[in-house]
Amino acid sequence: AGVPLVATGSWTGNIQLWDGSTSSLQSMGGQKEAHEDRIMGLDMIEKEGSGVLATASLDTTLKLWKLVKADLGNDEERMETDENDVVLIEAAHLKGHLRRLCRVQFHPLKEYVATTSCDHTWRLWSTETGQSLLLQDGHASECYGIGFHGDGSLCSTTDFSGIVRLWDLRTGMSIHHFHGHAKRVLNAEFHPNGFQLATGGDDGTTKIWDLRRRRTIATIPVHSNVVTRLKFNSSGEFMASSSFDGTVKLWSCRDWRQVGQLEGHEGKVSGMDFVDDTSFVSCGHDKTLKRWH
Repeated sequence: AGVPLVATGSWTGNIQLWDGSTSSLQSMGGQKEAHEDRIMGLDMIEKEGSGVLATASLDTTLKLWKLVKADLGNDEERMETDENDVVLIEAAHLKGHLRRLCRVQFHPLKEYVATTSCDHTWRLWSTETGQSLLLQDGHASECYGIGFHGDGSLCSTTDFSGIVRLWDLRTGMSIHHFHGHAKRVLNAEFHPNGFQLATGGDDGTTKIWDLRRRRTIATIPVHSNVVTRLKFNSSGEFMASSSFDGTVKLWSCRDWRQVGQLEGHEGKVSGMDFVDDTSFVSCGHDKTLKRWH
């Protein structure tokens, strides 16, 4: 119904959906014990008029869920389900990785979804058939972060040895690698302008790489602890970062200066994402979800 949904996954394997259009973040339904172990990554897209959610877990599996509005067919269902709730229907249960999964990301064309794993590989799956279309083992250590270029031609992955790799999806080959982080790299996010890539991880810094010149153009000491997430808003005006230091920070993409620092979580912030160009949500180890303007 056009309501912006926010999805969260927990270490108990549960999925929860929230109404992202209001400050109250009203619950919109969920799925208990969706996985047998911790949910490490999730991503959500709108496809053919309905939502599709992907979840990656320590149980080594990827699951795809179709989001449909609750059908209140009888009095018992009406008592347990709100008319605005969304029901999660498992559409695919995909296996192939040998060790725990780390991150999951939908391809811009929405026909594919990618996963990274501690088995040193990343995979590209078909959302229609559930088949593994591409298996890449180019990393020498655990593969963690992943991001797609806006036009879908490139993919970037990161690993625990500090390497950032760039892949050409038209050939499936690695075309370049960046080295500069001192510790594990957990995030790779392409700027909407298409020629910059942001990475961050355990060393508390974010590096901005120029894909045309294939070198770093900025090294930003964004946090005093692990950088858990990097996200650009759709206009590319701002970049947000979250960290185990308990803060979410906002950065200007014009000069990479800090323009805001948000504190409210009691402990580590494990993730964040933009709801729209003027607001975003964050979640943390304090078991809370917060919406910021």
